[in-house]
Amino acid sequence: MFRFTLCLFLVSVFSTTSRALDKNIRYKVLEMDPKGNLYLHKTAFLCKNDIIKRLVSGKYNLVESSPIGLSKDSSALNCKDLKTKVPSATSGVYWIDPDAGSHSNAFQAYCDQQTDGGGWTLVWSYTFTAYSSFRSNANAVTPRPAWTVNNANTRVSTKVPLSETHYEAMNFALWRTIGTRFLIKSNINNWIACKEGPGSLVMQKAGSLSCKLVKQVSKQCAGVVPKSIKMDTYGPYLSSSSLYYYFDGYTSANWPTHDPCGKNQLNQVKGVVNPHGNIFVK
Repeated sequence: MFRFTLCLFLVSVFSTTSRALDKNIRYKVLEMDPKGNLYLHKTAFLCKNDIIKRLVSGKYNLVESSPIGLSKDSSALNCKDLKTKVPSATSGVYWIDPDAGSHSNAFQAYCDQQTDGGGWTLVWSYTFTAYSSFRSNANAVTPRPAWTVNNANTRVSTKVPLSETHYEAMNFALWRTIGTRFLIKSNINNWIACKEGPGSLVMQKAGSLSCKLVKQVSKQCAGVVPKSIKMDTYGPYLSSSSLYYYFDGYTSANWPTHDPCGKNQLNQVKGVVNPHGNIFVK
């Protein structure tokens, strides 16, 4: 059991000095295990005694969990739709149905419900063919989505990834049915979120983008973000002054740049166990 001596607040959600409690959000206070033991959450915004007093006096509400996204028949449209309808939904695997038609073609997908406001659907998880020799021609991203490229030879995937280390790629034709904004997460480069402009990843259109830094993973070149996207013969790349992310899918030429300085150099984080990256869409 948890022991409480002070009032505990949701410091990860709001500050008592700078933000007011959002009354539209429900915060989990109690849980019960199979043996009937009650547990008070450390993130409860009420004091222990106040919680007990409300239970004794009957000042509480019973809330049923939402079934949305928990089965094929109750699929959400996508992870953004799930976030809107079930704000308390945590990151994990849910059923989605992007075409909003019969649920017969619904499928499971991983939702990131925390990063940059949540609502992100995972469409691609990848690793590298030669991370330890990063700039060698033998290095490339694998697998690769079924996007249009003229020269690439790593494995093509159309299988939905169910975690950030489940290296697969949702059928590329489905990406645009989920959204146009994309989030790139990697443990060797900075996380960025981008809105399409003339350039679009999901539509494979070259041009400018509006990107922002979501998480500084590297200690180098703080605040640099890509400004444009281009479709190359080996895969798309995002550029700042030069290449920032290059999704090279060819093991006989070039290399998959992950440069937080956007200079097409070897500035990626080195010595990482299980190096990988992910693209989410909403």
